[in-house]
Amino acid sequence: MDKFLAWLSEAESVLESLEGGELESRRCAQQLKELQVDIERQSGAHAALRASSLALLGSLSPEDALMLQLRGDEMERRWQALKSRTLDIRNRLEHNVEYWNTLLLSLRELTEWVIRKDTELGLVSCQDDHRAFRQQLEDKRPLIESSLRSARQYVSGEPSGELARNLRRELVKLSDKWNALIERSDQVGTKLEQNMTKLKHLEANLKDSTAAVASLERMTLSWSSPRSAAEARELLSNLRTLEQKLPPLQRTLEEIRSQATFLGSTLPPNQAAQLEDCTARCRALQVAIRERREQLTSSTQGELSPGPSSVQAPWERAITPNKVPYYINHSLETTHWDHPQMIELFACLLQLNEVKYSAYRTALKLRVIQKKLCLEMVSLSTASEAFDLHGLRGQNDRLLDVPDMMLVLRAIYTNASTQQTNITIDVPLVVDLTLNWLLNVYDSQRTGQIRVLSFKVGLIILCQGHLEDKYRYLFRLIADPQQHANQRKLGLLLHDVLQIPRQLGEVAAFGGSNIEPSVRSCLGENRDELEVAHFLAWLKQEPQSLVWLPVLHRLAAAETAKHQAKCNCCKAYPIVGLRYRCLKCFNFDMCQTCFFAGRTAKGHKPSHPMHEYCATTTSAEDVRDFTKALRNKFKSKRYFLKHPRVGYLPVRSILEGDELESPIASPQRGNDMHSRLEIYANRLAEVELRTASPEDDEHRLIADYCQSLEGAPASPGQLMLVIDEEQRVELQDMIRELEAENVALRQEYEQLQRGGIGGAGNIPHPPLANHDVLAEARLLRQHKGRLEARMQILEDHNRQLEAQLQRLRQLLDEPPVTNATLQTRSVTASQLNQDVPSSRAAQPPPPTEIHRR
Repeated sequence: MDKFLAWLSEAESVLESLEGGELESRRCAQQLKELQVDIERQSGAHAALRASSLALLGSLSPEDALMLQLRGDEMERRWQALKSRTLDIRNRLEHNVEYWNTLLLSLRELTEWVIRKDTELGLVSCQDDHRAFRQQLEDKRPLIESSLRSARQYVSGEPSGELARNLRRELVKLSDKWNALIERSDQVGTKLEQNMTKLKHLEANLKDSTAAVASLERMTLSWSSPRSAAEARELLSNLRTLEQKLPPLQRTLEEIRSQATFLGSTLPPNQAAQLEDCTARCRALQVAIRERREQLTSSTQGELSPGPSSVQAPWERAITPNKVPYYINHSLETTHWDHPQMIELFACLLQLNEVKYSAYRTALKLRVIQKKLCLEMVSLSTASEAFDLHGLRGQNDRLLDVPDMMLVLRAIYTNASTQQTNITIDVPLVVDLTLNWLLNVYDSQRTGQIRVLSFKVGLIILCQGHLEDKYRYLFRLIADPQQHANQRKLGLLLHDVLQIPRQLGEVAAFGGSNIEPSVRSCLGENRDELEVAHFLAWLKQEPQSLVWLPVLHRLAAAETAKHQAKCNCCKAYPIVGLRYRCLKCFNFDMCQTCFFAGRTAKGHKPSHPMHEYCATTTSAEDVRDFTKALRNKFKSKRYFLKHPRVGYLPVRSILEGDELESPIASPQRGNDMHSRLEIYANRLAEVELRTASPEDDEHRLIADYCQSLEGAPASPGQLMLVIDEEQRVELQDMIRELEAENVALRQEYEQLQRGGIGGAGNIPHPPLANHDVLAEARLLRQHKGRLEARMQILEDHNRQLEAQLQRLRQLLDEPPVTNATLQTRSVTASQLNQDVPSSRAAQPPPPTEIHRR
């Protein structure tokens, strides 16, 4: 209390000097402002002293209590008087121009201070620095808020004048920047708290991971060499149990690394070093376990081979010195690299060469292979867990031997077999078939080794899973710890993916063997590294080199789909599988068999735009397609030539730049000639199409339109019952276009009618001897007949057009409802690649030695 009373005395003396001085001086205004700030700061001390004195009155003697009460009353009186006198002086100064000019300068200084502090806030990186920074803001808060209150009071009383405008401008500026600084400081504080929580969680996970790695390392110290094959099998079983502990540990370390990347400079250096050490020790464990497995596997003396159960007499399975399997036909005394059922499979694939379009032909072939290898029953998670279980995480450049591949494949199919309750998987057979297919794709020379990246890509492409999940997994294969991929890794990935259509002889349709254009298309012009978002955005455009993969997924999704529509070519009902609806012909649908074969009917042409459906259409899609078809009716062939639509992102297929090939590549195939022939054929087709005269195009357009109107049903059966607002606007625009077309057709009709009457009236009566006049009259009569026929066509056209307008108006009168959505694809048959598949990759001759039983 004595300290507070001393402060009161000093404040009263300052106040007396202010009352006796010149009130208009800038120094007086500054001292008053400082005194107000001191009073606001001491208000808390005054309230605390008042409360404590009242609390002590009951515990003191009467004399002390009376003395304390007198001092408290005196303090309260002086405190109230100080505040009242300060308020009086402030009221007297508020009307002083010098005071407000000083306030204006003060607002500008405070604004500059706030801007400097906003810059300093960007340098704050830890909680201690932020606490010190926040204390500076709290110390400045009373002065800023007092200045803002004074400025608001003056602005509210003086709405006009230059000083009021300047104060209002500085008031808004300081208020906005101050509030933004406080809000940003709160956000930084919240973020630092969250980072601290994540850092503690990271420390705990890192501690547990280090302990787990140490435990596994202690287990490896007890390893000993097996003394028999039986002991080797037992030790191998124990090793598998040990291997199962590695994938969770690796995932935990990856999560810790991701958290460390997010924290950035917040992560202490000692913890970053501990994370690197733990990761290195985990990799060393992977290598040790792999070497141990190879040692134990060799000690079991071939007991891991699948045995003769995958083939039947007269076939026999044998292996080369580098462990590559081949097959002997004892009946014909021949040897083959391919499994007997693989030979039958390739014979079945030859029948699919009748499919006209390359992307669909490739997808159909891969679908047959996928079913034969039972990869449609292997989920993406099952394959990923098997890769991790066998130490293949982060080992993309490592070479896998055939025994290692068989171990992984056996684990994959064994787990998939346990997950399938109603389907039995012949594990030895599918392991041999899948190994056979992988060797055909990535090791056609039968060296007995495949890179881990190629092995994973070949299985992930055909396994069961969502398309986007596959894309994300493929990107993770080539991404660094910062989730970025460079040009080289992207090139290796695309190279391995393109080996699949290359083995089927279809690579020419997807840009050829050179993956450099695809890499540049994915990276863009000014990007050296790739993020997962850019990678997914590029793949969603279905680039030419990978367009067969989404087509494969659409084929698989549509296998059981039934569409309540009839195929206009083969009359099949209902359409099963993919459904294709023409967007230029009314009510024209095709099944996938007719579309793949390139059939046409009812005036339909391959150049017409079409829509591909994987599932049953909704009423919203029905009316949307109807409006598109109606709009396309008024577009000439020249419009479609100027605005071609392809169902993929084109990639240049010419050989240019350095090829980014895999270190272990299959022999080059001479399929680039197909790409060049394709380019020449497309250019020739464009020249031929451009040679058609505009008059022929006009007559053909009118004839096609009249023919479609004559063949159109009275009321389309698949028109949606209700339409949304967007489609309502489209239909209104279409009605206006049709009305304008109706007016133009009426004018043309009247013009032709006048011309016909005038031509008929001008026919002279020729003399019988004048053959030239008779010939001219005959020509005029023929011309009159043509005009009458055309007028009849235009009259029918006009009547049908009016009926169509009436049906559209009825649709507009119906209430809108929410539309369902369906993933579809726009295709144009003439824009699809139609390359003829080349022969399958040549393989080296199998060993000539015949192994007889």
